Amino acid sequence: MKQQNISIVISLYNEEIGIIHFWNSLKKVILATTNVNFELIWVNDGSTDGTQTIIDSIREENSLSNIESISIEFSKNFGHESAMIAGIDNARGDAIICIDSDGQHPPGEIPKMIQAYNQGNDIVLMQRLHRNDNSYLKKKFSKLFYKTINYLSAIKFEENSTDFFLISNRIKVILESNFRDHNRFIRGFIQSLGFSKSKLSFNAPAREYGESSYSYLSLLKLAFNAIFSFSNKPLRISVFLSFIFILVTIGMIGYTLFTYIYGTIAPSGYNTIIIFMSASFSILFVTLSVLSLYFEKLLQETRKRPIYIIKQKND
Repeated sequence: MKQQNISIVISLYNEEIGIIHFWNSLKKVILATTNVNFELIWVNDGSTDGTQTIIDSIREENSLSNIESISIEFSKNFGHESAMIAGIDNARGDAIICIDSDGQHPPGEIPKMIQAYNQGNDIVLMQRLHRNDNSYLKKKFSKLFYKTINYLSAIKFEENSTDFFLISNRIKVILESNFRDHNRFIRGFIQSLGFSKSKLSFNAPAREYGESSYSYLSLLKLAFNAIFSFSNKPLRISVFLSFIFILVTIGMIGYTLFTYIYGTIAPSGYNTIIIFMSASFSILFVTLSVLSLYFEKLLQETRKRPIYIIKQKND
């Protein structure tokens, strides 16, 4: 059977406590996998702790013949999505697997992903069924996010899909050539491409080492990036609301003129006027806010600034 080349992109940010444990789990999977050469791409997303030192020691000590390790260190923290893009850009395998090093993407699922790829799938999505340390609020936030984006977007995204996925080399070429957005949602990008696709399920264990760098603010930012990357409906909703208020305004003007011309006494309307003006200005500012967000995203794309900057790369 022909030897396959599989690249594994490992994103890291301040993970010095858990890297060794992750590496031990990954190494067991690699040792048990036959007829595959692995290219490990360790992407250090500007860590401020000893993450890079541990990566270097793992690379120096590795003596397995079917593993080649590459280390990429960013000049600063560019974010998780940028780390994945950098790893994908530098991957040379027939297929590429993206995985986090925090232990919540189980390396034991990798053989199943490779098997799904060998069955002819260009994309293998990993759908999280359960996460042991997820709070009630985060679960509700995730459900609301997918409901919102699936309502707003023409593309229907798999609920609870994660940044643990496999793509073929031809998907990598498409991402490298055409999807260079600064406002990224990679798991959304790969779902929007078409091609043959498989979906696998897994349970995410509780994080045992270190703390998550994803705050609610980070999750909210990712949600906005996803919505504004895949939908223009917020703009259309703003236009629709504006049109409704134009009709209401015309109606109020007509009513005022009618009472003036025919001399009827209009009821006291102070409260009505205040409520209407408040509602009108609220709609106006919401519309301006939506326009501002789209304008901000447009500016970021037109500036063509780098998605990431590599401080050091070790092959």
